[in-house]
Amino acid sequence: MSDDDYIAALNQAVKQEVISRYLFERRLVEEEIGLLFEEVSALHGLSALLGRRLEELAAALVSRRAARQFFELAGLGQPPRRADDTSPRWPREKGFTRLARYRRLIRRLYDDIYRTDQEIAENLERLSSLLEEVNHDIRHFEKNHDLMSLASYLRSLDLAELQRRKIMGVNFTAWESETAAAALSFKPVDLQSLGLEDTVIHAREPGEVMRAAEDLLRRVCKNHPREVDALFLSRRELPPKNG
Repeated sequence: MSDDDYIAALNQAVKQEVISRYLFERRLVEEEIGLLFEEVSALHGLSALLGRRLEELAAALVSRRAARQFFELAGLGQPPRRADDTSPRWPREKGFTRLARYRRLIRRLYDDIYRTDQEIAENLERLSSLLEEVNHDIRHFEKNHDLMSLASYLRSLDLAELQRRKIMGVNFTAWESETAAAALSFKPVDLQSLGLEDTVIHAREPGEVMRAAEDLLRRVCKNHPREVDALFLSRRELPPKNG
C-alpha cells in the first residue's frame, strides 16, 4: 500500500468513526426529545381534562352571571360554555336541604379543578427542568459536531451524487450545503412552541373560595330552585349497584 493509499484509508476510518459517534449521540438526543414529548402529551391531556371540568362547574352554577361571579372569586378567568350547550347531571349529594346538597356538589367540582390545576403545575415544573436539560444537550451536540462536514461526507457516500458530480462537473450549492447541515441538527425547544405557556390557571384554595361564595350559592338556590334540583339524577336514573 502506498503512502497515499494509507492516508486515504486512514482518513476514511477517521470519518467513519466521526459518523458513528454522531449517530450514537444523535440517538441519545432523539430519545431525550421523545421523553420530553411524552411529558408534553400528558400535560395536554391534563389541560383538556381541566377544560372539561371548568365547563361542568360553569354549567352547575346554573346562570352565566353566577358562573362569572364564582369564577372571579376563584381566580379562574371567564367561565367557558359547554360545546353541546347541555347541562350535565350528577348523583344526588347528601344533605337535608337544597343548599347543603348544592354546596357539596360545587365543592366537589371545584376540588377536582383545584387538584388538576395543582397536578398540571407540578408536571409543568418537571417538564421545564427536562426541557432545560434537553436544550443543553442539543447545544452540546451542535457544538461537538461539524454538521457541514458531516453533510459533505454523507453526500460523498451517495453513489448517485458521485455520478452527478462526475457527469455535470459541479459542486453542491451553498443552499444545498446549508439545507443538508440543518437536516442533521436539532432546534432548541421552548414552552411557547409546545403550546403550554398558559396551562396553569392558579386556582385559589378551595376552603377560601367556598367561604367567599357562600352568599352566591345561597342566591342561586333561592332564585333557581328547579334548575338546581335538575342538576341531580333521580333515584330511578341512577345505575344499579353491583351485587
